[in-house]
Amino acid sequence: MKKLPLIICLISFSLLSGLSMQTFAKEDELEASYAQTAAHYTNYKDCIKLYKLPYEKLFYLALSSVNGSKYELLEMQSRNGYIIFKADNKEFLISVFKKDKNSTFIKITPCDNSYYFSPQIPQKIFNYIVAHYNNEVKELKF
Repeated sequence: MKKLPLIICLISFSLLSGLSMQTFAKEDELEASYAQTAAHYTNYKDCIKLYKLPYEKLFYLALSSVNGSKYELLEMQSRNGYIIFKADNKEFLISVFKKDKNSTFIKITPCDNSYYFSPQIPQKIFNYIVAHYNNEVKELKF
């Protein structure tokens, strides 16, 4: 008889502790999912770079970086140096500007002018350009 209240007490303690552990696990899951879906603010200064490359080579490297990063290419104009691509359900414009004969700017701008997006998007493009900086641009003939 004396064991019955002790057993009931142990069972209730184990059930209550199990419920509290599940509550903590669900709170952690909610925080993790919020962190994944929350948009990050990207500073516009992190979206522009100057390279010591000729204009045409930087344009082709930017175009190649969009393809290499598995972003969806929507439109491009080689004469004006514009590339529009889609990443994370958001459209971006890459502009390539000639500073002088050997220096060129590249600027990545969101098409809706809202800088609430992952800073990894421009970083992937800039890292790709740096990684392929010395590669020769060749014309493919079919």
